[in-house]
Amino acid sequence: MNKHAYLIMAHNNFDFLKKELLLLDDERNDIFIHVDKKAKDINMTSVIENIKKSKVYFIPRRKIKWAGYSGIQCELELLRSAIKEGQYAYYHLLSGADLPLKSQDEIHEFFFQHQGKEFVSFDRKTPRLEDLNRAKRYYFFQEIYGRNRKNPILLALFILDKISIKAQKVLNVNRFRKEQGLQLQKGPNWFSITHELALYVLKKEPWIKRYFSYTRSGDEVFLQTIVNNSKFKERLYQDGLTKNNNACLRKIDWGRGKPYVWRVQDYEELINSGCLFARKFDPGVDEKIINMLYDNVMKDEK
Repeated sequence: MNKHAYLIMAHNNFDFLKKELLLLDDERNDIFIHVDKKAKDINMTSVIENIKKSKVYFIPRRKIKWAGYSGIQCELELLRSAIKEGQYAYYHLLSGADLPLKSQDEIHEFFFQHQGKEFVSFDRKTPRLEDLNRAKRYYFFQEIYGRNRKNPILLALFILDKISIKAQKVLNVNRFRKEQGLQLQKGPNWFSITHELALYVLKKEPWIKRYFSYTRSGDEVFLQTIVNNSKFKERLYQDGLTKNNNACLRKIDWGRGKPYVWRVQDYEELINSGCLFARKFDPGVDEKIINMLYDNVMKDEK
């Protein structure tokens, strides 16, 4: 029960992913990886060839569309695959553009000291109406066009969704109308949660599918809403539904980007952030910061 499961959603920069995996490689960790089906010519054997301590599992690949339900499906499949292998103390969802900022000894010690807490972050106490409507209304074609609107057919589907949303606004469509007392919430979709909450989320899968299929950015709403309307709200690491990345232990900067890509000048800010993980990184933007953080963590691993 002291082992951790790392759940990774990757879609590019696979040389970078090698470094991320090396920093997670520990006999106390198992690693579960989803590679976006849109990624071509990937030699995953080479990506994991230097992993010596952790067991690595690949889940079936699917095409992930930005803000579509496929993102939620991927998260659920990663959780389900991990739970099939055993009972882990914590399940950590990371992207393939993240890095741990601490050694595995420090990370495991932190979660041991805070065992039973749930590390889920929320944007604010009262979510913006715009964000709630993305869950309440139907985006029938979001899963098809994602963020790609250059293709004339995809642009047409995007416009149809825009027209549909305006009609739904006039008709006051609310797919949660029958869920009396349910309080929707929103936040980053990256988390570190206990086995008990992971099981609870999977048991809610039919409910999740019913209410979050055909939403936009539902992956930023479904888990926060589940936690906010359950006993797990009392187990949050940081009380108060405010936008604080320390609540999920991820250093993410939404002020300078969507999110901001970390650069070498941010090194001190990152290592002194109090967070255990950071996103996001791109070797095409700044590889030096990646190497500096990698060397800093590996120094502590020795």
